[in-house]
Amino acid sequence: MGKERFLTLATVRKTFGKGGELLLKIHPDVPQNIIDQLNEKEPVFILVDDIPVPFYFIFLQFKGNDKAIVCFENYLSEKLAEEWVGYKILYKSKEEKSIESGSGLVGYSFTAKTPAETILKGIVSGFYDYPGNPCLELELDGEIKLLPLHPDFILSVSHKDRHIELLLPEGL
Repeated sequence: MGKERFLTLATVRKTFGKGGELLLKIHPDVPQNIIDQLNEKEPVFILVDDIPVPFYFIFLQFKGNDKAIVCFENYLSEKLAEEWVGYKILYKSKEEKSIESGSGLVGYSFTAKTPAETILKGIVSGFYDYPGNPCLELELDGEIKLLPLHPDFILSVSHKDRHIELLLPEGL
Protein backbone atom coordinates (compact mmCIF):
# COMPACT_ATOMS: atom_id res chain seq x y z
CA MET A 1 0.00 0.00 0.00
CA GLY A 2 1.48 3.34 -1.02
CA LYS A 3 1.71 6.49 1.00
CA GLU A 4 -1.53 8.45 1.15
CA ARG A 5 -1.56 11.54 -1.04
CA PHE A 6 -3.50 14.62 -0.08
CA LEU A 7 -4.35 17.44 -2.46
CA THR A 8 -5.10 20.98 -1.34
CA LEU A 9 -8.76 21.65 -1.94
CA ALA A 10 -9.47 24.99 -0.27
CA THR A 11 -8.49 27.46 2.43
CA VAL A 12 -10.77 28.44 5.31
CA ARG A 13 -11.17 32.22 4.93
CA LYS A 14 -13.47 33.14 7.83
CA THR A 15 -16.43 32.13 9.92
CA PHE A 16 -19.77 32.77 8.30
CA GLY A 17 -22.60 32.92 10.83
CA LYS A 18 -23.22 31.83 14.40
CA GLY A 19 -23.83 28.11 13.76
CA GLY A 20 -20.25 27.09 12.96
CA GLU A 21 -20.40 27.90 9.27
CA LEU A 22 -17.11 28.58 7.50
CA LEU A 23 -16.37 30.29 4.19
CA LEU A 24 -13.97 28.28 2.02
CA LYS A 25 -12.00 29.64 -0.92
CA ILE A 26 -11.59 26.76 -3.36
CA HIS A 27 -8.18 26.63 -5.02
CA PRO A 28 -8.30 27.36 -8.76
CA ASP A 29 -6.32 24.26 -9.77
CA VAL A 30 -8.79 21.80 -8.21
CA PRO A 31 -10.49 19.77 -10.98
CA GLN A 32 -14.25 20.24 -11.27
CA ASN A 33 -14.89 16.49 -10.91
CA ILE A 34 -13.38 16.55 -7.39
CA ILE A 35 -15.52 19.55 -6.43
CA ASP A 36 -18.60 17.77 -7.79
CA GLN A 37 -17.85 14.72 -5.59
CA LEU A 38 -17.79 16.65 -2.31
CA ASN A 39 -20.54 15.46 0.00
CA GLU A 40 -21.44 14.68 3.60
CA LYS A 41 -20.33 11.04 3.34
CA GLU A 42 -16.67 11.45 2.37
CA PRO A 43 -14.26 13.31 4.66
CA VAL A 44 -11.94 16.18 3.93
CA PHE A 45 -8.79 16.58 6.00
CA ILE A 46 -6.99 19.28 7.97
CA LEU A 47 -3.36 18.85 9.01
CA VAL A 48 -3.11 19.07 12.79
CA ASP A 49 0.49 18.68 14.01
CA ASP A 50 1.33 17.23 10.57
CA ILE A 51 -1.32 14.51 10.99
CA PRO A 52 -4.27 14.50 8.55
CA VAL A 53 -7.44 14.62 10.65
CA PRO A 54 -10.75 13.73 8.89
CA PHE A 55 -13.66 16.17 9.02
CA TYR A 56 -17.16 15.45 7.76
CA PHE A 57 -19.49 18.09 6.38
CA ILE A 58 -22.97 18.41 7.79
CA PHE A 59 -23.65 21.35 5.50
CA LEU A 60 -22.14 22.22 2.13
CA GLN A 61 -23.33 24.98 -0.19
CA PHE A 62 -21.39 26.36 -3.13
CA LYS A 63 -21.27 30.12 -3.72
CA GLY A 64 -20.18 30.85 -7.25
CA ASN A 65 -17.30 28.94 -8.83
CA ASP A 66 -14.68 29.36 -6.15
CA LYS A 67 -16.36 29.59 -2.74
CA ALA A 68 -18.36 27.32 -0.47
CA ILE A 69 -20.11 27.65 2.86
CA VAL A 70 -19.57 24.56 5.01
CA CYS A 71 -20.22 23.35 8.51
CA PHE A 72 -18.21 20.53 10.05
CA GLU A 73 -19.67 17.80 12.24
CA ASN A 74 -19.03 18.60 15.95
CA TYR A 75 -18.14 22.27 15.25
CA LEU A 76 -21.58 23.84 15.47
CA SER A 77 -20.72 27.20 17.04
CA GLU A 78 -18.78 30.18 15.79
CA LYS A 79 -16.31 29.85 18.67
CA LEU A 80 -15.50 26.20 17.87
CA ALA A 81 -15.33 26.75 14.11
CA GLU A 82 -13.07 29.83 14.23
CA GLU A 83 -10.06 27.73 15.25
CA TRP A 84 -9.92 26.43 11.64
CA VAL A 85 -9.71 29.88 9.99
CA GLY A 86 -6.55 30.03 7.89
CA TYR A 87 -6.15 26.25 7.64
CA LYS A 88 -5.98 24.41 4.34
CA ILE A 89 -8.64 21.80 3.58
CA LEU A 90 -7.18 18.69 1.98
CA TYR A 91 -8.78 15.99 -0.15
CA LYS A 92 -7.47 12.42 -0.20
CA SER A 93 -6.31 11.43 -3.64
CA LYS A 94 -8.18 8.40 -4.94
CA GLU A 95 -4.87 6.93 -6.16
CA GLU A 96 -4.25 5.59 -2.65
CA LYS A 97 -7.29 3.32 -2.90
CA SER A 98 -6.87 2.37 -6.50
CA ILE A 99 -9.40 0.37 -8.41
CA GLU A 100 -7.18 -2.73 -8.18
CA SER A 101 -7.58 -2.84 -4.38
CA GLY A 102 -11.02 -4.43 -4.63
CA SER A 103 -10.31 -6.78 -1.73
CA GLY A 104 -10.92 -3.81 0.57
CA LEU A 105 -14.50 -3.59 -0.72
CA VAL A 106 -15.53 -7.07 0.45
CA GLY A 107 -18.34 -6.71 2.97
CA TYR A 108 -19.55 -3.38 1.60
CA SER A 109 -23.23 -3.04 0.79
CA PHE A 110 -24.12 -1.84 -2.69
CA THR A 111 -26.90 -0.23 -4.63
CA ALA A 112 -26.79 -0.93 -8.35
CA LYS A 113 -28.66 0.64 -11.23
CA THR A 114 -29.30 -1.51 -14.32
CA PRO A 115 -29.66 -0.22 -17.90
CA ALA A 116 -33.44 -0.72 -17.48
CA GLU A 117 -33.31 1.72 -14.49
CA THR A 118 -33.99 -1.10 -12.00
CA ILE A 119 -32.37 -0.61 -8.59
CA LEU A 120 -30.75 -3.69 -7.02
CA LYS A 121 -29.25 -4.00 -3.54
CA GLY A 122 -26.84 -6.50 -2.07
CA ILE A 123 -23.41 -7.18 -0.59
CA VAL A 124 -19.93 -7.42 -2.11
CA SER A 125 -19.18 -10.98 -1.00
CA GLY A 126 -15.80 -11.54 -2.63
CA PHE A 127 -12.98 -10.29 -4.80
CA TYR A 128 -11.19 -12.24 -7.51
CA ASP A 129 -7.87 -10.86 -8.69
CA TYR A 130 -7.92 -12.39 -12.16
CA PRO A 131 -4.91 -11.17 -14.19
CA GLY A 132 -6.06 -8.27 -16.34
CA ASN A 133 -9.67 -8.57 -15.14
CA PRO A 134 -10.19 -8.22 -11.38
CA CYS A 135 -13.83 -8.88 -10.42
CA LEU A 136 -16.13 -8.16 -7.52
CA GLU A 137 -18.42 -10.97 -6.42
CA LEU A 138 -21.88 -9.49 -5.85
CA GLU A 139 -24.54 -11.26 -3.83
CA LEU A 140 -28.11 -10.16 -4.56
CA ASP A 141 -31.18 -12.08 -3.48
CA GLY A 142 -29.09 -15.22 -2.89
CA GLU A 143 -27.69 -15.11 -6.42
CA ILE A 144 -23.96 -14.58 -7.11
CA LYS A 145 -22.79 -12.37 -9.99
CA LEU A 146 -19.29 -11.29 -11.01
CA LEU A 147 -18.71 -7.67 -11.98
CA PRO A 148 -15.45 -6.55 -13.58
CA LEU A 149 -13.78 -4.05 -11.28
CA HIS A 150 -13.74 -1.07 -13.64
CA PRO A 151 -14.17 2.65 -12.89
CA ASP A 152 -17.05 2.89 -15.40
CA PHE A 153 -19.16 0.61 -13.21
CA ILE A 154 -18.40 2.31 -9.87
CA LEU A 155 -20.34 5.55 -9.41
CA SER A 156 -19.23 6.22 -5.82
CA VAL A 157 -17.66 4.57 -2.79
CA SER A 158 -18.35 5.68 0.77
CA HIS A 159 -15.73 4.17 3.06
CA LYS A 160 -17.45 5.81 6.05
CA ASP A 161 -20.76 4.02 5.35
CA ARG A 162 -19.09 0.98 3.71
CA HIS A 163 -21.38 1.40 0.71
CA ILE A 164 -20.85 1.40 -3.06
CA GLU A 165 -23.09 2.76 -5.81
CA LEU A 166 -22.74 0.78 -9.04
CA LEU A 167 -23.90 1.06 -12.62
CA LEU A 168 -24.35 -2.48 -13.96
CA PRO A 169 -23.61 -3.19 -17.61
CA GLU A 170 -26.21 -4.73 -19.87
CA GLY A 171 -26.34 -8.52 -19.65
CA LEU A 172 -25.36 -8.91 -16.01
